[in-house]
Amino acid sequence: MYEQTSLPEFLLAITPDMVDVVHVEPDELRKLLDAMARLDRASPFGLCLRRSLLRFHFLRRTGLQLGINFGVRLRQPSEGTGVAGHAWNTLQDQPYHENEEDYRGFKVIYRWPEN
Repeated sequence: MYEQTSLPEFLLAITPDMVDVVHVEPDELRKLLDAMARLDRASPFGLCLRRSLLRFHFLRRTGLQLGINFGVRLRQPSEGTGVAGHAWNTLQDQPYHENEEDYRGFKVIYRWPEN
């Protein structure tokens, strides 16, 4: 699906429209989702994107109003050349369970939902 739609269409399709995961502690679910994201190494998505998409979809189903930021920065000399990308979740416009060093220096180029 992600190859056949625009990013906004894809994100809209995975945005739950109701809370239907109840009796689950969001923090415990987040830990499980993070472990699942680390397992799928064959995915075309990098770890940060897999983790952000899983968290976004499933934790919103618990009622947690997460967003996703997509950012870019120039690579450091030790990383080679080019542009680096990163995706991370936000809650009330603040990074959600994200190490500051992982998103520091990234310029947000798109956020979802687009509010």
